[in-house]
Order: sequence, then C-alpha cells, then structure tokens
Amino acid sequence: NFHTSVASIMPPNTSQTPFSEPVQPLKVTSPNVKYTDTHIIADFVYQNTTVSKNNIDGTLEIIPTDTKYQFKTELNVPKVGLMMVGWGGNNGSTLTASIIANRRNITWRTKDGVKSPNYFGSVVQASTLKLGVDANGNDYYIPFNHILPMVHPNDLVLGGWDISSFNLAQAMERAQVLDYDLQRQVSPELELLKPLPSIYYPDFIAANQ
Repeated sequence: NFHTSVASIMPPNTSQTPFSEPVQPLKVTSPNVKYTDTHIIADFVYQNTTVSKNNIDGTLEIIPTDTKYQFKTELNVPKVGLMMVGWGGNNGSTLTASIIANRRNITWRTKDGVKSPNYFGSVVQASTLKLGVDANGNDYYIPFNHILPMVHPNDLVLGGWDISSFNLAQAMERAQVLDYDLQRQVSPELELLKPLPSIYYPDFIAANQ
C-alpha cells in the first residue's frame, strides 16, 4: 500500500477529479479534419523539396515532394505513466517533489517570502498559442494545453529505476535543488517512494550526479 510501505511508483492524485482542465471548445472547419465521438482525425501533407545534381553538366534538378500523414487524437485523456531512468537523480527527485507540491498546493518560505507552486517554465502549461486572427485582424491566442486534450502533470503516474538505494526524500536532499522548507513538507510522501533497482551504465550518469 502506497500510504504504509515503500513503493516503486507514485500514483496519480487521489481525488476523484483530475487536474486536466476541459479543453476550450475549438473546432477546425476543414476538409482535412474530422471529428467523431472519441477522436479527432486530421490529414496533413508535409511538403519538401529534394535536390539532385547531374555530375556531368552540373545541372540541378529540383523535385517537390508530398508526404501524407494522418493524426488520430483521443478526445478523452487516458491515464499516463512516466518511467524515468535515474529516478533518484537530481532531475527525477526534483520533478517528483515539484508535482507533489503542485498537487497539494504546498507553499513554502524562503528568504524572499512565501512561494507557491506553479508550472512556470513548462511550454505546455505556461504558454499560449496563436490560433490566427479574428474578423478585425486581431491576433487570437489560447493556452497551449487547450489546443488538444492533454494530460496534466499532476495526473502523471511516476516511476523509474536507479543504481542508488536512496528513497526519493534522501535523493531530493542529496540533490540540494529545492528550498529546505519545501523539502521538509514533501519528504513524508517522498520517503515512501523508492526507485526500482537498475544496472550500472555510466553513459546515463551526468557529471553533476
């Protein structure tokens, strides 16, 4: 049980309501896009140009090419898991602690005052995307994560491997990335998480680990 023993995965949030927000109503009116009850199906043509050179007279031949793709996107976001190689490293422990802080909305004190968790720095969670222009020529933007159904980081199921036997709380302390007051508050949950054992493969170990 996750709450009473060490686990090798961090389950998603325990509430019945996922953090993923409903996608803003958006419909593409195009012969290349179709909607069903369960999927968005989009046809896309990737246009490129290949160049070949005649070795005799040096003539260049330009050949336009079209490659057809079809993208099928589920409307309902499924459960998503992330398995990390080196879960007990600086990145894995920091990411896990950050997700816990965001799930629980944990605030912490620093020398500059009280801080709140957020996903600033995430392209998907903290940026916008230009859809086009309206009838008056004004640019129209929406949140990036509203363009298609996307999993919210708080709903991820996390796991992974590591050569270290440290649990995630020990790994976080060793990484020395997060402020102490935040470490103190997420440690009880992190100390219940321990990576699966991994083989020793030096190519996966960064110099700062």
